[in-house]
Amino acid sequence: MRGKVKSTVMEVDECVHTLTESFEPFAPEAHPGDRLLDRYADRLHFDEHDPAQDRRPYLDELITKARADPLTVLATTDGSVPQSNQYQTASAAIIYKGHREIKRTRYVSGRVTTPDAELNAISCAVRLAVRQANCQHIMVFTDSMGSAHRAVDPSVHSGQAFSLSVCHALQEWFEADDLCRITFVYVPSALRWDIHGEAHKYITELKVRVGRHRMDNSIDTLRSQATHSLLDSWCSTFQDPTYRGSEFLELQQPDGRPLQPSYLNGGPWLSTFGHSITEFARVCRCITGHAPIGAYYRRFKINEPHGCTCRAALQSHQHVIFRCHDQYSVHYPRFLRDIASFMKYNPTVFGFNRDPSGVG
Repeated sequence: MRGKVKSTVMEVDECVHTLTESFEPFAPEAHPGDRLLDRYADRLHFDEHDPAQDRRPYLDELITKARADPLTVLATTDGSVPQSNQYQTASAAIIYKGHREIKRTRYVSGRVTTPDAELNAISCAVRLAVRQANCQHIMVFTDSMGSAHRAVDPSVHSGQAFSLSVCHALQEWFEADDLCRITFVYVPSALRWDIHGEAHKYITELKVRVGRHRMDNSIDTLRSQATHSLLDSWCSTFQDPTYRGSEFLELQQPDGRPLQPSYLNGGPWLSTFGHSITEFARVCRCITGHAPIGAYYRRFKINEPHGCTCRAALQSHQHVIFRCHDQYSVHYPRFLRDIASFMKYNPTVFGFNRDPSGVG
C-alpha cells in the first residue's frame, strides 16, 4: 500500500501558499532493487556537457544520425519561468520522427521552479515518446541535465510525481522490448540549437497570467520563497552595525556595491576559501576583527602590545590589510577573492604567534 504525504501550508511574505504536491515515500518504483536504475542501468544514458567540447557540431552530427534511424524518436523539452510574477511557469515538449513533427504540447504549471518546469516537460516528452510505434530508441534533448537525472529518481523530492510517471512509463516500455533504450542529451540553452531552439521559441510564446484560483506550488518553490524572504530580511538587518559588529570588515561586490550576505547561487562566503580549517579561522578573524592584533588587545584590555611591527600606534585589521607595508603583501583587498589571495601570501597574518600555522 502506498503511503502519501499530504499537502501542507507555509506562510511566506505574509501570503499563504499551499503546497499542492503529494509524495509517495513507499512507492514500488522506489524499492531498492526495483528502481529503474537498478534494473535497466545499461539502457539509460546521459550525454553530459563536456566543457572542452564545441557542442554545436557534435549535436548536428548526433541528430543527423538519429533522424536517419527509423526506430529513433526525438523529443525536445523546455521550461520557462517568466521574469514577472504576473505570469505562470510553463513547460513544453515536441516529438519528432526523422524530420517529421509528430506531436507538440505546452501548458502552464503554476508557480514552480525552473528545475520543476524542466522535469514536468521531460515527463510529458517521455510519456508521449513511449507511445510511438516502431520505437526502440528515445533521445530527449534538454538544457537541464539535473532534471533529466531527477526524472529517473523515484525518491521523495520536488516533482516526485513526474519522476514516478517517467519510471513507470519507461519500465513498461523496457519490459516490452529488450532493445529499447533512452538517451538524455544536453543542449546549452544559449545555442538556440535546431529542435531545442524550436521548443524554446514555442514555450516562450506562451504567456498566461496568474489568476485568482489556487496555483500549483512545488515544495522547492516554497523553499525558495522562504529562503529569499529570510535572505532579504538578513540583508536588511546586516546594514545595522550593532548587528554585524562595529569592527566588521566592509567589502565590496564586483559591481562596487557593499558585500551582502549570500546563499543559494552565490553560496556562503566561506566557500571562497576552500576547505582549510586554518584558513577559515584566519578569514573569520580578519573579517570580524576578533584577531590576535593590537586593536583587539586594547578593546578587551589584554596585556599585549597594541602597536604594529611597522611602528604604527595601533595594529587594527584595517591597518594590517590596507596600510601596513612592513611585512605584508598583496594589499588593498576589496572582494572576498582578494582576502583569499591576501591570506595565501601572508600565511601567518591574523594567526597566533605561538603557532606558525596560525590556528591558535
